[in-house]
Order: sequence, then structure tokens, then C-alpha cells
Amino acid sequence: MHIPVFDAHCDTIFEAEKHRCGLRENRLQVDLRRGLRYTPYAQVFAVFTRPQTDWENADFSKDRPPELLKNIGFALLGRLLYAFEANADILTLCRSAAEIRKTAEQGRAAGLIAVEGAELLGSDTAGLELAYEKGVRLVNLCWNFDNPLCGAANGPTKSGLTDRGRAYVERMQALGIAVDLSHASERTFWDTAALMKRPMLAGHSNAKAVCDHPRNLTDGQFRELIRQGGAAGLNLCRDFLNASGRAGIEDVLRHAEHFLALGGEKALCLGGDLDGIDRPPSGITGIESYGEIYEALLRRNYPEALVRDIFYNNLLAVLERAL
Repeated sequence: MHIPVFDAHCDTIFEAEKHRCGLRENRLQVDLRRGLRYTPYAQVFAVFTRPQTDWENADFSKDRPPELLKNIGFALLGRLLYAFEANADILTLCRSAAEIRKTAEQGRAAGLIAVEGAELLGSDTAGLELAYEKGVRLVNLCWNFDNPLCGAANGPTKSGLTDRGRAYVERMQALGIAVDLSHASERTFWDTAALMKRPMLAGHSNAKAVCDHPRNLTDGQFRELIRQGGAAGLNLCRDFLNASGRAGIEDVLRHAEHFLALGGEKALCLGGDLDGIDRPPSGITGIESYGEIYEALLRRNYPEALVRDIFYNNLLAVLERAL
């Protein structure tokens, strides 16, 4: 397909390890075979885990996350790097926008590595620096619970950055690791925005005005992303698309159109959260369905240049400035 795809977030390595399958071809929501139907194709693969702890009732802002999480995080990072090597004929680990562009010219899949929750790196700069050396270029400050760096959108405190979190964000920028604020509380978002010298992302977050969920962005937050030259990625989780939990492609379009109405032509991208969601919206089965969303936007008479920006160019431009 002569449709470009640059997706800001998938959790496929976690599911691939769980189901003992690979990245090249599988029955999950993302694999390289289906992704390479698009031209060019770039994918951010997140290191992610669902911890076997009572995280919903834990106060991770006061208590150190279990050392187990750090061990799992680096183990999964190792498995993801191994998967990249095993598919080196069609997949390239990219550490910069220039490498993404070069990989696209070669007709290969461009892969970037993110970490979903700094607790998987120990919530300290030593772990961050080691991850950077291994190729990580995006980090979500938190996942669904508060951690020593910040409060989470789904956490109990809704607190902002801690002093340790501020130092962490500063180090991320110095290294050239993109700050992703999906999952962060609104206070964490604004505390982080005040520190940013590079663009920041909300790589898989929708519009709160369309679906009032803690994981979605207010109009003010999205306008701040526009102001900073950042972007938000359209998330395909049903609960983030429609409060009823019933969602289809029309709901994806509603969120896209809301962000566009706020002036987000250069600040909107894809962030499907594939393999991190149990059930995609009706009409979507996996990455192979991105073409359906592309065509649906064209049927709404959006210029193809704009749709290509949403599907590829906007995220690439943000990372060009963030990394």
C-alpha cells in the first residue's frame, strides 16, 4: 500500500514473549509482515509489563517500586533487542530521525524503542543512561501507578513531578530521549511542560472533550503540545474512544477531527496502543486496519497531504527535534 505508517506505541514485545511468538509474523495485533504492507513503515516498540503486584493500591510515590520491575524491564529490553537482531533483514533499530529516513529509503521497517514507565529502568538516571546506550529513545515517565518520579493519570494522588522527576526529565533532554506523557497525571504534564526545551509527546492519548477519561488530554494540554511542537497519538483503546466502551472507526475520526479543530494539523499522529489493548474498535483488527482509517479520513475530504502528515510526517518531525 502506498500509505505511510509511523505508529508511536505498541506493546507487542510483551505479548510476543507471553505467547512465545516473534515479531516477523504472528497472530497478535502487530507484526512486521503486516506493517511492511505500508510504505514507509516505522514503529515504536514499547518495553512494557503488567506487574504481578497490587499496584492499584500501592503508593509508589513513597515506596520504591519492586526491584523485580527493573529486572523485568531490562530483561524485556534484551528480548526486544534480540528480536531486532533476528529480523535484521527487514527491521532496523533507529536512534535518530536521520536513521529513520535512511531506513525508509531502503524499504525496511524502522523500529524505535520506548520504555513505558520509568520504574522499569529503576526510576533513576543510571538506569536511564544504560537504556540510552542500548538504544532506547522514548520513555513514558510512568504507567498506571505513581512512581518516585511523578503522579499517574490513574494513580491515587494525581500529583506532579517530584524533585527526582525534574532531574530525570532534565537528563532525558540532555541525552536526547523523548519525553512521553501518556499515562501521566495532568499536574505531571504541566510540571514537565515548564521544563521542556525540546518537544514532548503524548504518544497514545485521545481527546478528553470527546471521551472524558483520565488517560485523555484536555484541550489545554493539546494546545500546549501544539505550542511546543509536540504531538499526540490516536489511541485505539475502546475505553479512551467512547465512554460506553463501544467504539468503531467513526469514534477514531471524532477524536482526530476534534484535535484538528484545535489547530493540530502538525501535532496529531498515530499511537494505536496495539497489543496493549484487549479489543480494538469495531472494524479494526490490528495494524493491517490502519489503511481503513486512512481511507475514512480521505472520504471526509481531508487533503491527502494532511492525512499523510498524521500517519507519518508529524511524528517524524517531532522526533527530529526531540532526539
